[in-house]
This record gives sequence, structure tokens and C-alpha cells, in this order.
Amino acid sequence: MAVVIPMLSIILVTVCIESLLYGIFFVLSVISLYILARRREDIVNAALNVRGKRRIAYMTPMSVAAIFIFITNTAHWIVAVYRLFSGFMYYEDGTQPTAYYTNPSMATEVAQNTLLMISLIIGDAMIIYRLWLVWAYNIPVTVFPLSTLIGLIVCAVGSIYASALSKPGENIFATATGRWITANCVFTLCTNVYSTATIAWRIWRANSQVRQYGGSSLMGVIGILIESAALYTVWTILFFVTYHVQSDLQYFVSESYCAMAGITFMLIHVRVGLGWEQRASSSHNDSIDLTATRDSRQHQFGSPRVAVNITRIVHRDGDDELDDTDSAPIKFAPNSDISLPGCP
Repeated sequence: MAVVIPMLSIILVTVCIESLLYGIFFVLSVISLYILARRREDIVNAALNVRGKRRIAYMTPMSVAAIFIFITNTAHWIVAVYRLFSGFMYYEDGTQPTAYYTNPSMATEVAQNTLLMISLIIGDAMIIYRLWLVWAYNIPVTVFPLSTLIGLIVCAVGSIYASALSKPGENIFATATGRWITANCVFTLCTNVYSTATIAWRIWRANSQVRQYGGSSLMGVIGILIESAALYTVWTILFFVTYHVQSDLQYFVSESYCAMAGITFMLIHVRVGLGWEQRASSSHNDSIDLTATRDSRQHQFGSPRVAVNITRIVHRDGDDELDDTDSAPIKFAPNSDISLPGCP
């Protein structure tokens, strides 16, 4: 015998779970915005004045998107709490909470749907932006996800409009609203799966080349992207399934959807950002050790400062010499912390 969960129980549990998820999202947002600001300040031109640095540090696509997602998630949670009081206390003197929550044309319900769609659109736009950056501004690679993003925007507007015109008691699963919502799920899934897979493949290729020269592994970044995308993908599929079987659990998944999208977006920034901070600290310490060693050797042996041209050396097995016929210079970034003995 199937277990039937009362709608009111689902509503109360949903508000509690959404509040918990919003708390997690809030903490991740604060950390993410701090990391984005710190990271941006580290890479701006040192010649800029302090005010110019801070202005550039905060006005980046990722930081602006993070702020907007924070606003939409906060507003979504506030509306959810407001709906809780309205449904159980004010609407029909609190005697018809189920009717209040199952009316898709209520202004508060339309507002929540709008905030959710804005969050999904921003999240999908940012993963396409990451794809564009990782692929070195390769526009053809972004054609497909941009097409699905446009489809998501169109379907989002259509679903909100259809929901606002719905009548109380109408079965939204069998109306135009349901078809718009189904299209929303398909488009956002296509965007995230394609973009994540393409980014991961590009990083994996780069990692294979970097490891040949003893560089740091990038597999951790791939793991972070895949894990975060999996979280969002699983939630989207869960909503898709519960919606199409017309289960009341779709309300719980739908109301938590906005928070999950925000958590996924911020989680990537936090996990990658914390890795950057750790590597930067390690690089700084290594730089100090190398510099101290260089100074010690110069003082001990009195070696003069010389210009060093570093080339890639290829050792061929079976030969007694090092062949540098096809060598190419290794370039270091201007702000690199690498120091070599005998170099200024």
C-alpha cells in the first residue's frame, strides 16, 4: 500500500529544509564573495591606486552574478516564510492553507517562481562563462549551451506567464504550465551537462600536458566541477521525476530548487578558491626558501649575478648527451614567485 504524505506536512517540512539550505547558502556566499574579492585584488595591476584596485576587484562577472544569486535566494526564502504565515494565519483566517498553497496564480507563488527562474538563468549563464574562459574565448564551443540558455529564458517567461493565468484548483500537470516547466528542466540539464563535461575534458587535456613538466595536478579542479554539477543535476532530475509522476513531493523539491542552485554555484567558488589560497601560501613559502638558499650560496662562493636562459631539455635514452635541438624557452609569469640560484 502506497504511503500518502499529507500536503500540510510537506509544506511545513519544506519551509524547515529550505531555511536550513538557505543557511548553508548564506555561509557559502559570504566566503565566496570574500575569496572572489581577494583573488581579483591579487591579479590586478599593482600600478593602480588602492581605490581602483578595489573597484576592479568587485566588478567582475562572477562577483556580480554571485551578488544577484544571493539577492534572489534571500528574496525567495523571505517569500517562503511570508507564505507560511499567510497560508496558516491570514488566508481565509487560516482555515484553508492547502487551497492557498495549491493555487499557482497567487502573487507570492508567481514571485517565487520568478526568483527561481532568475537564479537558474544566472547559474547557467555563469557556467557558460566558465566554459568560454577555459576554452580561451572559443565562441563555437559555446554555441550549443548559449542556444539552450536562450531556450531556458523563453520557457521561463512562458511558465511564469502561464502560471499567473492559472485558475485555482486547476491541474497544472496537464496544462501549458506543465509543458513549459518540463522544457525548463530539459534546457538547464543540457546546459549543465554539456558545459561541465566540456570544461572537464579541457582541463584534463591541460593537466596531461602540465604533468609532463612536473606541474601541479589539476584533477582536483575536475573533481570539484563534476561533484558540484552532479549535485545540481541530481536535484533537477529528482524534480523532473516527481513532477511527471504528479507527486506532492515535487513541491518540496521545487521550493528547495533555488537554494540548491545557489549552493552549487557558490560551492565551486569556495572549494576552488580555498585551493588557490593554499597554493598561494605554499608558493610564497617556497619562494622564501629558494631566495634564502640563493643568497646563502652567493655569499659563500661569491658567485656573480648572471643572466640565465632556461630551455626545455629532452633526454634521449641510450645517448650520453642531452639533446636540446628542439628546445623551447620556458616562460614564467611576471609575478611568478620562482627564484633560481645564481639568478637576480
